[in-house]
Amino acid sequence: MNFEEILNARDSSALRQKSLMGDLYRKQLDGKYRYVIDLQPRLVDSLLFGEALKRDNEWSAQHASQQQMQGTLHGDSNGVYEIELESGNIQTLAALLEATPAVVAAKDFIDGVFSALADYLDSLHGEGVYQLCLAPQSIFVRKGSRQPLVLTHGSFYQKACDPGVLYADCASFVAPEVMAGEQGDERSDVYALGRLVEFLFEQGEMSYEYRQMVKKATAEKPADRFQTMGEMKRALESKRNTRRTLMALVAAVVVSLLAVWVYIEWLPEANTVEFVEPAPKTEEDPFARYLDPEMEMLGDSIPMTDEDRMYQQKAEEIFRRRYAQEADRILSEIYDDQRMSATEKNYMAGSQQKAEELIKLQTEMGQQAGLSDEEAGRIAQEIVDKITKEKQAQLTHKGYIKPGENEDEEE
Repeated sequence: MNFEEILNARDSSALRQKSLMGDLYRKQLDGKYRYVIDLQPRLVDSLLFGEALKRDNEWSAQHASQQQMQGTLHGDSNGVYEIELESGNIQTLAALLEATPAVVAAKDFIDGVFSALADYLDSLHGEGVYQLCLAPQSIFVRKGSRQPLVLTHGSFYQKACDPGVLYADCASFVAPEVMAGEQGDERSDVYALGRLVEFLFEQGEMSYEYRQMVKKATAEKPADRFQTMGEMKRALESKRNTRRTLMALVAAVVVSLLAVWVYIEWLPEANTVEFVEPAPKTEEDPFARYLDPEMEMLGDSIPMTDEDRMYQQKAEEIFRRRYAQEADRILSEIYDDQRMSATEKNYMAGSQQKAEELIKLQTEMGQQAGLSDEEAGRIAQEIVDKITKEKQAQLTHKGYIKPGENEDEEE
C-alpha cells in the first residue's frame, strides 16, 4: 500500500463525521481529494429515496444562495450510493462544535447563524420548499468560516421516507407534526430553527430576547408558533430593541440619581430640615416606556360586540389587579433609600434586574389574561407611571431631602 492509499484509508475510517444522510469523509476521486457523503444503507435500499434525492439535487443546482451547497450524485445499477460535495475543506456544524465548543461564545456567532438560516429558509418558503430538520449534523461549514451551509431539503423526502428512518438520530430537531407523518410547512421550519438556537445556547446563558423567541418557536402546536420566518425575525429584533432602550433608560436614571445624591451630600449641615430642589426630571421616567418602544395605539379596527367588550373589560381588570401588586413590590425595591444610597455599579445592576422582571411579568400576565401585547403594554405603563410617582414622593433624605439635626420638625 503506497502513501496515498494509506492516507485515503485513514481518512475513510478514522476521520468520518456523522451527517443526516450518511458519513462525511475525505476521499480520493480522479487523483484529487474531495469530501463525500457515504449514504446510509437504510436509505440507499429505498428506490423512492433515490428518486427524491435526484429531484432534490436537481432543484438545488438551480437555487443560487450563499447557504446552498452543491453536490454530485454517484451511483450504479443499484441506485445512488454517494454524494460528492463541492470543493473545499468541509465539516458538519456538529463536528465544529465538538472540536471548538467555545466558538458559540464568539461575538455574533449565534446571531450570524440564526440570521443566515432565517433568510435562507424564507427564500426556500417562497418556492414551496422546506428544510424541516436543522440538526447540527445536517448543517455544514467550511473550515475557517462560520457561514452555515445546507445540502438537502426535507420536503423532498416526506413522501419517500419514514421520518423515523430519515431523522433517526435528529428527531429532537424536527417538528412533532413532521415526525407524525404530516406535511411540514413554514411553521415546521420555525420549530427546527428554534431547536437549533436552543442547542447552540446549551453551553451558555440564553439572553431574554432569545428565550422569548425560542419559547414560542418551539411550541408543540403549529398554530402557537410564529407563522413565518419574517415574523420570527421581527419578534427577536423587537425584543432586542426593547431591551436596549430599557438599559439606556436605566443607565440615564442611575446617573441622574447619583448626581442628585452627590450634590446633596456636599451641602452643609443645617439645624433644621433643608429641602433641596430635586434635579430636573427627564422627559419621561426610565421605567415609563420599558415595555415596547414601538408600541402605538391601534387605529380603526373591527367593531366589538357587547360580549367582546365585557370580556375585554374583565381581562383588563384581572391584569390591572395582578400587575399593580407585583409592580408595586418591584418598584419599592428600586426606589428604596438603602438601594439608592448604594454605589452606582450596584444600583444599576439591581435596577436592570428589576426592570427585566417587569418586562417578563407584563408578557406573562398579559398572555394569561388574553390581552394583546399592545393592550398589556398600555395598561402596564399607566400602572408603572402611577406607582413611580408615588414612590418618588415618598423618598426620604437619602433621595432628595438633606437631613438636619431636627429631622422631626415640620417646615
